[in-house]
Amino acid sequence: MQVRFSEISPSGNRYTLPGLNSPVPPEDFTVSDPFMAECTLKRQGESKVELRGRLQTQLLVLCDRCLATYAIAVDTELHLLFETVSNDAWQLKEVECTRSDLDSIILDEPVVDLDDVLRQQLYLALPMKNLCSDQCKGICLQCGANRNLEACTCGEQKPGSPFAVLAKLKEKGVKKK
Repeated sequence: MQVRFSEISPSGNRYTLPGLNSPVPPEDFTVSDPFMAECTLKRQGESKVELRGRLQTQLLVLCDRCLATYAIAVDTELHLLFETVSNDAWQLKEVECTRSDLDSIILDEPVVDLDDVLRQQLYLALPMKNLCSDQCKGICLQCGANRNLEACTCGEQKPGSPFAVLAKLKEKGVKKK
């Protein structure tokens, strides 16, 4: 849903979004129900809009160790400032950046894309490393078994060092001399 700055009243417009319309690659995560996003857009002048709201949902992601799907609860408060600036003002701001500039999102056009904002907030809610649990044992590198669900006997067989072949070649070279 795209909202133009001119459509937003100074007292604020309230939006309730029942779902996410912008596509998310399924390998990143899947948004599951219930999805609840409520926000208020309020004009802060001709070129600035403030967004306040809340986003609640559950994301289904793959564990980085065992590739099992698990759920992450997302419940986040939103507070963003959107601003459009002229090209002349932008050149001046590159020289000096204030704290309020760091809190603002600079837009090319006076339009707020709510779906894109919510999608970005969902990406920010993801952990750095997706783990179904801290005790996740992962997948066996040899047979591919999920070691959380079944015990594999591959771990009992100690694989040789990948450098063992080089050591044998070195030994042969020493014996020849």
